[in-house]
Amino acid sequence: MNGPGREDIVVFVERRTGRRLTAAEQADVLAALDLDGAEAEAFLAAFAAAFSVDMTGYEPRFHHRDEALLRRPGWPIAPPLLFGVRLPVSVTTLAQAAQSGRWPVVYPALTVARSGQWLNVPLLLIGLPLLAAVGIALVGFF
Repeated sequence: MNGPGREDIVVFVERRTGRRLTAAEQADVLAALDLDGAEAEAFLAAFAAAFSVDMTGYEPRFHHRDEALLRRPGWPIAPPLLFGVRLPVSVTTLAQAAQSGRWPVVYPALTVARSGQWLNVPLLLIGLPLLAAVGIALVGFF
């Protein structure tokens, strides 16, 4: 195919973020750059504008967490990805999109994954005071 290649995508990422991706990081650009939510969407919008890619078929919920999940308390149990699986956005995928002018990924039909985040509240409400009491007891003991 004619059009931008892998190196063009790597150069775009370097100019946009200020860092060059290693070969391993090229397998999942969004994870390597630690992009989620609005940051990931802004990055992909800039990519689409730079390479004239129609992102109509793009489904962000498969590739990164959305803003609502990022605002949830994530300790000690982190919020799961919506479908329990995360599809990487590789440099190869971005190059295919740039060459064809459209998003190349076909998504599977999945159900929403269950979240165990409700456990964070009792763990924090019971666990932290208990941990503090043990710490105070140990300080008093010595």
